[in-house]
Amino acid sequence: MALIPFVLTVVVAATVPFRDFYLWLVSEDSLVEWLQFLCLLGASIFLPLITIRLLSMGLKGMALLYGLVTLGVWFLTGEEISWGQRIFGWDTPEDMAAVNRQGETTVHNIRGVMELIPPAMLVASLYGVCAPLVWAAVGKRWRHLASMRLLVPPLCLVPAFLLAAGYRLFRLLVWPTPNYVISEYAEAMELSLYMGLALFCWFNLRLLRQPQLEPGARDARRRVHRRT
Repeated sequence: MALIPFVLTVVVAATVPFRDFYLWLVSEDSLVEWLQFLCLLGASIFLPLITIRLLSMGLKGMALLYGLVTLGVWFLTGEEISWGQRIFGWDTPEDMAAVNRQGETTVHNIRGVMELIPPAMLVASLYGVCAPLVWAAVGKRWRHLASMRLLVPPLCLVPAFLLAAGYRLFRLLVWPTPNYVISEYAEAMELSLYMGLALFCWFNLRLLRQPQLEPGARDARRRVHRRT
C-alpha cells in the first residue's frame, strides 16, 4: 500500500516525453482527475459512516470534528467535478464567470481563493506526514486515549502525503513559477493526497467496526493494520 502512490506518480512522470498523452492524462475531465474524484467520493462515503458510528459510541467531540471534515470533503468533491457543470452542461452565471479563472461554477478557481489552495494542501499533506511519525515516537503516553488514534494516519500512508508535501515545498521554495508541464503535474500529487485521505478514512471505519474503542483499549489499530 505504501508503494501505490510512488507507482502512480512515476507512471505519470514517465509519460512526460509523450507530451500529448501526458497533457491528456492530467487535463480536466481526464483519467487522473476522475481518479481524484473517486478517491474523494470514497472519503465522502466513509466519513459520514464514521461520524454516525462515533455518535453511537458517545464520542460527541470526535463526531463533531468528523462531521465538519465530512462537510469539507463533500464540498471538495463537488468542486472537483465543477458540481456536475461539465457533465450536465449548464451555463456559468455571468458574475461567477467574470471572477473564475476557468469560467466555471466553482469556488476554488475564483481569483483570490486560488492562492489559498496550495498552502492548504501543503498543511494537510504535512499533517499526514508528521502526525504518524510523531505518534510512532511519543504516542505511547496517549495510548489510554483510544479515540486519538482516529486522528493519526497509519505509517503506511506516509508516502502518499509525503509526495504531495514534497511537490508543494518544491513549488514554494525551489521553482515558484514552473512551466506548464510541472504545474500540471500537481494533478498527480493531488491524486496522491486524496488517495491518502480515502485510505485513512477506510482504515478508521474498519477500526470502529472492531470491538468498540474504550479508554485503555490497546493496539486495536495495530491489529487492524496487520490484517490489511
